[in-house]
Amino acid sequence: MTHHYRINGSMIQQFSGKPVSIIGTVSKVHPSGNVLDLETSDQQHIVVRSSDHIVDVSPGNIIEVLGEVDNRNQIACDTIVTFESEQTANFDMDMYNQAVMLFQHYPQDYLVNL
Repeated sequence: MTHHYRINGSMIQQFSGKPVSIIGTVSKVHPSGNVLDLETSDQQHIVVRSSDHIVDVSPGNIIEVLGEVDNRNQIACDTIVTFESEQTANFDMDMYNQAVMLFQHYPQDYLVNL
């Protein structure tokens, strides 16, 4: 079982080489189909790369990315969870971001198990 740390965009440098979970809104899917731009819960912009073609993801979708932070402060994606619009209609990104910041005080208690 792999543990992933919940982070936001401003924390990405602190987790280089570590498995992370990050939630954000897709801002762009690149034409290659293997890269997307993600606006994180703290309104940072990061790049997510996948070795596979990223499917069922469109700009405006809220997604969770599980992967590892690489040396370019991008995420090498293992898994993408796409949420349906009904699931995110009342999702408060600012409140989620506050929770992520709180998780950093108790990292062992708020790991995502995959």
